[in-house]
Amino acid sequence: MVTAPLPTPLRPGTWAAVARQIDSIRSLGIEVDVLEIEGLRGIKYLQALRRLSERSSRANLIHAHYGYCGWVSRLQRRKPVVVSFMGSDLLGVADTTGRITASSRVVVEIDRRLARLVDAVIVKSREMAHVLRPVVAHVIPNGVDLDAFQPLDRSAARDRLGWHDRKPRVLFPGNPALPNKGFPLARAAVDVASSALGEAVEIVLLSDIAPHQVPVYLSACDAMLVASYTEGSPNAVTEAMACNLPVIAVPVGDVPELLSGVESSAVCPRDPQVLGSELARLLTSSGRSNGRETIETRGLDLANVAHRVAAVYRDVLQR
Repeated sequence: MVTAPLPTPLRPGTWAAVARQIDSIRSLGIEVDVLEIEGLRGIKYLQALRRLSERSSRANLIHAHYGYCGWVSRLQRRKPVVVSFMGSDLLGVADTTGRITASSRVVVEIDRRLARLVDAVIVKSREMAHVLRPVVAHVIPNGVDLDAFQPLDRSAARDRLGWHDRKPRVLFPGNPALPNKGFPLARAAVDVASSALGEAVEIVLLSDIAPHQVPVYLSACDAMLVASYTEGSPNAVTEAMACNLPVIAVPVGDVPELLSGVESSAVCPRDPQVLGSELARLLTSSGRSNGRETIETRGLDLANVAHRVAAVYRDVLQR
C-alpha cells in the first residue's frame, strides 16, 4: 500500500478510512506492507520512490491511494499497480464561488492520464468513474467499520464530551477553512434553522478529531449538514449513517444515492432557506435515522468492501 501519512494519536488527519481498509484487507489473510509518503514537499516523492524500489521486490502488487501516490507507484515497472482515486484527485476542488480551481483541473487531467497507465482503477462513485471514461473503473466506496461506528445513547455521548445542556447541535464534517466544504452555506442554513426554532443551533466541527472519538460526536449531535461542492463518496456520511445520525445534504457525490430511502435524512438544493427549513423540521422531530440498517443491506461494511477490493487484486494478478 502506498498512501499519504496515516492517522496517529498526535495527528488525527483524514486518512482513517484508508487505515481501516488496510486492516480489513489484512484480515483476509493478505500480507500488506505500508509505505507512507511523508517528509519535505520537495524531496518526499524521490525518497518514497527509493523506498518503494527497495520494498516492492517482496510484493505481488502495489495498491496506491490518491493520484500522486499512484504516480510514484507507476514510476516502477516491475509490479502491477492498482490506484484508488479518492475524490478531489478526479473531481477537483472548488474555490469560494464554487468554481473548480485551475490548479485542481490540471491535477484531474494528469490523473486521467495515470488511469490509462495502471493495471486497475478503483473509484468511490459513479460520477468519478464517468470522469475516467473510456477507462473502466471499479466503483467501490470505502467500507464502514460497524464495530467502531455504533449508535450510542445521545445523553451519554454528550456527557462524555462535556455537553451538559440540551442545545441542538449540528455536525459539520470538515475544515471550514477549506472553500470546497461549503461552510458559508452551512452557516447560513443553520442561521435559518435557528430563526425558525427560536433558539440558537450550534455548529460542531468534525475536524482534527481523533478517530476513536468520531463515533461519540456522531451520536452526540442531532444531525449532520453536508454542503460540499465536490465529494467522491464522503466517509463522514456513511459513518453518520452507521450511527443512525440524520443527514441533511446538498446533492454532491454519491450522497443522494447513499441517503435514498434513509429516514430522517434529506437531500436539498444548494439553498440556505431550503436547507435551513429542512434542518429545523428534522431538529423538531428529534428522530434518528435507519442509516445503519441501510449500510448493512447495501454491503457497505468493511468486510464486504475488503472482499471486493481483493477481487480486483485477483483479477489484476490473473491478467
